[in-house]
Amino acid sequence: MTTLEASQKIGNYRVLEVKPLPHLQGQYIRLEHEPTGARHIHIACPDNNNAFCVSFPTVPEDSTGIAHVLEHIVLAGSKRFPVRDPFFSMIPRSLATFMNALTFPDRTSYPFSTRVEKDYYNLLEVYLDACFFPRIDYEAFRQEGWHYRFAEPENPASPLQYSGVVFNEMKGAMSTPANVMFRSLGQAIFPGLTYAHNSGGDPRHIPELTWEALKAFHARHYHPSNAYFYTYGNLPLEKTLGYIERYALSRFSPIDPGTAIPDQVRFSAPRRHEASYPLAPSENPHKKSQVLVAWLTTFVGDVVEVLGLSVLERVLLANAASPLRKALLESKIGEALADGTGFNTVFREAVFAAGLKGVNPEDVEAIEGLILDTLRELVEKGVDQGMVDAAIHRMELESREVSNQGFPYALKVFFQMAGPYLHGGDPYLALQFDAALEQLQAERARGPFFERLIRKHLLDNPHRATIVLKPDQSLTERQEREEREKLERIRATLSQAEARRIVEEAKTLKLRQEAKEDRSVLPTLELSDIPTSLEDVPHTLKTVQGVTVGLFPQPTNGISYLDLSFDLRGLSDAHLELLPLFAFTLPRMGGGRSDYLEMAARIEAHTGGLSAGASLRSLPEDYNAFRQSFGLSGKALYRNHAGFFSILRDLLTALRWDRAHLKNLLGQLKASYEAQVVQAGHLYAMRLAAQQFGGVAALRERLEGLSQLATLKRLAALDESGLERLLDDLEAIRQQLFRRGGLRVCVTAEEPVLEELEGRLEELLAALQDGTGAPEASQRKLPERNLLPQARTTAVAVAYDAKLFQTVPYTHPDAPALQALANLLRSEYLHKEIREKGGAYGGFAVFNPESGLFGLLSYRDPHIVRTFEVFAGIHDFLNQGIEAEKVKEAILAAAGDIDPLLSPDSKGRTRFFDDLSGYTLEKKRQYKERLLQVRPEDLRRVAQEYLSGEAALAVIGSEEKVKEANQSMLRPFEVAAI
Repeated sequence: MTTLEASQKIGNYRVLEVKPLPHLQGQYIRLEHEPTGARHIHIACPDNNNAFCVSFPTVPEDSTGIAHVLEHIVLAGSKRFPVRDPFFSMIPRSLATFMNALTFPDRTSYPFSTRVEKDYYNLLEVYLDACFFPRIDYEAFRQEGWHYRFAEPENPASPLQYSGVVFNEMKGAMSTPANVMFRSLGQAIFPGLTYAHNSGGDPRHIPELTWEALKAFHARHYHPSNAYFYTYGNLPLEKTLGYIERYALSRFSPIDPGTAIPDQVRFSAPRRHEASYPLAPSENPHKKSQVLVAWLTTFVGDVVEVLGLSVLERVLLANAASPLRKALLESKIGEALADGTGFNTVFREAVFAAGLKGVNPEDVEAIEGLILDTLRELVEKGVDQGMVDAAIHRMELESREVSNQGFPYALKVFFQMAGPYLHGGDPYLALQFDAALEQLQAERARGPFFERLIRKHLLDNPHRATIVLKPDQSLTERQEREEREKLERIRATLSQAEARRIVEEAKTLKLRQEAKEDRSVLPTLELSDIPTSLEDVPHTLKTVQGVTVGLFPQPTNGISYLDLSFDLRGLSDAHLELLPLFAFTLPRMGGGRSDYLEMAARIEAHTGGLSAGASLRSLPEDYNAFRQSFGLSGKALYRNHAGFFSILRDLLTALRWDRAHLKNLLGQLKASYEAQVVQAGHLYAMRLAAQQFGGVAALRERLEGLSQLATLKRLAALDESGLERLLDDLEAIRQQLFRRGGLRVCVTAEEPVLEELEGRLEELLAALQDGTGAPEASQRKLPERNLLPQARTTAVAVAYDAKLFQTVPYTHPDAPALQALANLLRSEYLHKEIREKGGAYGGFAVFNPESGLFGLLSYRDPHIVRTFEVFAGIHDFLNQGIEAEKVKEAILAAAGDIDPLLSPDSKGRTRFFDDLSGYTLEKKRQYKERLLQVRPEDLRRVAQEYLSGEAALAVIGSEEKVKEANQSMLRPFEVAAI
């Protein structure tokens, strides 16, 4: 690592700060590009997953989605890389561990990360040219943003329509209560600022966006003077800066972008804000509203104050013992915390909010009063300092943990400091948890610090807004009708010349989309760049109390990870469908001498959290033979091992059921499933299709799909006697599951503490009842195959389509070719047909080599019939010929899928449970070797052999869309409401 000092120059950059980052074994280096004023922060550390991000403050002045549309178009061709979609074209030419672009309320960020040095510089060139020199051509604006088209593109007498990727994406996004609530939060708390506008775009206003406005927005916002760069990893900083200078910054002169966001003018009195979200006509609107009380608090760059409010959020809301959460959920007014509840630092000034969903609109005053009364009582009686210590402990653990879950850790570091960085705070302090905590503890020692925070930011703060979100069963239909009527009025006023122009523009766009491109201008990896080896994770297998235990030494930074896997085979089918509820309630109930409130406090004080869940994992040789298990996982700092294992023993051997609390938890879990359906509709459509094949796929759908939501709705409606029977069933599950027979345990920690953990584990296992083992393959009766197309309707303005084929298991020689085929179809066919031409947000092909399921999917799609026609066209596409270069790219993409980025906590877990299910290192190596040998003829052959027979079809969409589709489908859908 090169030694740098403040005031030193690197080319045109001035080093402003160099500070140590001991927890990353590295340095924080802050620089400025003197000619343009571009800012740059580099985290120099030994991690080989190198990351890059450039962010631009983007401050929309309306809800046309200008920042969001620009994000899409920036990635749709640039000067050096004048292909239609260099971003999507790079996905199969790279081994990136992350590639994306993200539009926030006040900024747009372009991050990537990769473990391959050549890949890093390839992506860096593409990203720099995309951001600073995009073509922003008119056809890209029409495709990605919005455009007029006739229903029959060459017939001006047919209905006029809107189309566009962002237009349809936001139709789907604004169908979810969570998105409506977030947009309402910006409007209610920040009137007059950029946050009052929908940065993603409101479908009613997106058609107001012009191409000229978009180009002007780019010129002002995507300039080095408005750029904030971030890099991370072990590659030389000097080389990266040289690339940035050469390919971007050297071509600009400084400007004043004028993107600073002022402080919000404070309210003199609290306000009320109302909004509506779409609800399906088949659903009962009773108790479907949400009420959220929100306050504007402090500048996100005030790191100590933000840390204090973050601790306060955990104290008030994190678990069942948290006083505000407890008061809200035990009030019986609602069933779960409202969307938006928590401490939100995504804005320049942070927002604190709390509320309930599953309420009636007339409950507004009661919810406001409950929240304010609870806060007043806390100030009067004092905040429980034990709960404060527990919250700080939990945040300390999170600050230590190096995890790649969700985002690569390399980018999590950026998100941790992004607010202060982009808004003029101190990014270094935001990365120094211990230093900020030291200041907080000093403040705490001087008096009632958290009581002061409550009074200052909540009780005595008039900048408060109560947001009432109401269901509207006619909203989707009304908005669609208003859109049709508006388009009919526009069509009626079109001159012949204007109508001809729409027809001609449709032809031009189609020609652009179908034009064959020379992608050789894009950099690429070669098959020789794919690492041929797979990491062999060192470990020891032992037998403790008759249980197989894997001990994995990993650099976990003072955190131990424990994963227990119990055998499910003795469980009845009736009990099987209760497992998601059992898993959700297990770490939220009491145990031993602790009721659920005391247990919640113990878990917060002594662990980094517990999680549980069922798994039905197919075996490599047969996807309908499977290992069925129930996992309980937890983590703790080394100093808390005694408390950690005490908690586990109490939950496993002496779980304390509470009927009233179970009722609350049922409502929370049901609400969570309901929220996911529209947000991840393609996954639910895929599960709905998969269950038609019967077998283990149908069992998984009962646990993870819409069948589970139906189960939760039924359970949530139980009366008191029904709840008593449910408690008996849950206790029966506990007694059946938590035995030593068939149990497997994985322990991941640093070498010196593994012996101590082994001793504690022996005591825990001794407390469990004994049991007899059984063969790995299940004898459970599996559901029968029934390929009947299924549709489920809900209040959503777009559709989620799925077509699935059952193919071959993991060890079959054709499985790698199917995985490569999925990547080829996704990048070369579906992206063009579903997204570019069809206007959907996404079109995917996926292959799961464990389940043997090959899926064709669409996401936030305006079409149903057309999309299934596209799905049916895969063979025609393949018969046109497959270039060897495209096969290479498909293999590259698949190689990244089978060798994912793992962090220390997941390396042990992954290896242990892969081995248990038969996915040994040797079988993985064989799979990878076969993948590298795939040829074009293999792709055509497996497509013909496995994707030509009967398929399972499913769709999630509005009742109107499904009804219209059924008039054209050869095999109509069987329709039911969600």
